[in-house]
Amino acid sequence: MSDPATQTRDQLRQVFIGRQPILDVDQGLAGYELLFRATEDNSAHIDNASAATAATADVVCKAFGELGLANVFGHARAFINVDALFLESDLVELLPKDIVVLQVDIAAFADPLLLPRCQELKTAGYAFSLSGVIDPGEQFWPLVDLATWLKVDIGSVPRDRLQSSARALGTTRRTLIASRVESQTQMELCRLLGFHLFQGYYFARPVIVEGRKLDASTQGLLRLIKLVAEDTDQAVLDAAFRTEPALVINLLHLTNSVGAGARMRITSVRHAITTLGRRQLQRWLQLLLFNRGTNVDLAHNPLLQLAALRGRFMELLVEKLYPEQRDLRDPAFITGLMSVVPAALGMSMTDVLAQVSVGNDVRLALSRREGTLGQLFALTERYDDNDIDGIRPLLALYGEAGTPGLLGEILAQALAWVQQLGMEAN
Repeated sequence: MSDPATQTRDQLRQVFIGRQPILDVDQGLAGYELLFRATEDNSAHIDNASAATAATADVVCKAFGELGLANVFGHARAFINVDALFLESDLVELLPKDIVVLQVDIAAFADPLLLPRCQELKTAGYAFSLSGVIDPGEQFWPLVDLATWLKVDIGSVPRDRLQSSARALGTTRRTLIASRVESQTQMELCRLLGFHLFQGYYFARPVIVEGRKLDASTQGLLRLIKLVAEDTDQAVLDAAFRTEPALVINLLHLTNSVGAGARMRITSVRHAITTLGRRQLQRWLQLLLFNRGTNVDLAHNPLLQLAALRGRFMELLVEKLYPEQRDLRDPAFITGLMSVVPAALGMSMTDVLAQVSVGNDVRLALSRREGTLGQLFALTERYDDNDIDGIRPLLALYGEAGTPGLLGEILAQALAWVQQLGMEAN
């Protein structure tokens, strides 16, 4: 008889976990919508619908237990789409009520038994978000007391109706979420209409400005990154830092807050570099690129969060899929982080690579998706887009080691790392 723990791990290795950030008006992270699929082709191969839903519920609960997802969100909430059969299962009560938000499409309440069940779960401490909301109608108003969040897919609402819908929904005094926000213009419109939270990848899309040059402070930061990467002599590094006073302040703040085991206050660049270590210093300088040399604030910089998450995600991919190639880990981290630079600096990737010194393997990965890093970067991009069909052939390149569950495990680890990074920076 097989070990139950082994069975759980085997099942989890078939789980696809996608995620999409939900941001507040200051573009701070308020939560993630998590997407769970029981198999790569989004089918449990179970004829009975009730059994399929129960199997999915079981997978979700095990993912929180086995992967420890409840421990990596900090103050953010995890929004999970659920249906009537899921909610009727006792397994839903295994989910952590202080983290999970049960997101239900308003159409599901055509089942007259669903509302009493949801009210029972709310009394037990679960929070609800209603999706599929367009115009408040007769079916909507009895559900208002159940929900804390109301989600509107702005892509499905004509613009001339969006204003009236937002005005009516605003009278409920519930938190309004605008989903499928694809541009800064759309985000600003939704903010003016009274939406509180925003979901979509608008913040990660590059604004292409052909021929743009890096400003002086960014060039100085990139110069320091290059010097650290080349293991430049300490005296040269000290002199370079003296030309960037804002970075010196940030470096001292970082090393004193992290501590790194130091028993005395760190007051010099040399001491800070020694305490932090060059590898960690290089990574912090890379992350600082997203704030042009100012303080790192992971809690209020979604681009910075995405950069850190992509970098760590790709590094962990190398660790899992190429365990013998340790020298590939740092380039993998740099590839993931650099992939977000065009959005941070408002430049095309071509212009960025023309002005930033990176290794040839990183350059080929970012510009052409070529080489080992290029394959991993393509996989990371598809995973970010929750593109199951696009992920399947890329995972197949790694044989039995390449599973959707592996990506879920890595995502949990990367999210935990980003959360810890944010705590250390404060």
